Amino acid sequence: MQIKGEVLRAVRKEQNMSQEELALELKVTISTVSNWERQDVPDGRYIKPIAEALDVSVHKLTRVPPNVSSIDMKPIDTYEKENILLERLMESFEEFVKDKEKNIGNEKQQELWDEEWRNG
Repeated sequence: MQIKGEVLRAVRKEQNMSQEELALELKVTISTVSNWERQDVPDGRYIKPIAEALDVSVHKLTRVPPNVSSIDMKPIDTYEKENILLERLMESFEEFVKDKEKNIGNEKQQELWDEEWRNG
């Protein structure tokens, strides 16, 4: 789970808390809070302390519904990487199958192919 900078800023302002007050509460510098709100995502270990300091739920900060566990969440780029890997795997498998189909000409070769397929 992550907190986006714009969400952190909006929630902080809703709670009428300054960056300085939040920084003091979390024992970090004002520039750290400022960086979190502008570009950097706070380290995961800060999610719960930030939520507590702002007196809001972790779910409000992360915009993740309460019924979704953090284990289920992955960054989008992780899914994209997995997709690319799956596509490459499928392409390789299709090439393998086409290659085998080209080489099968008689029943003996078919039997060898079937045996090889079963044995992985």
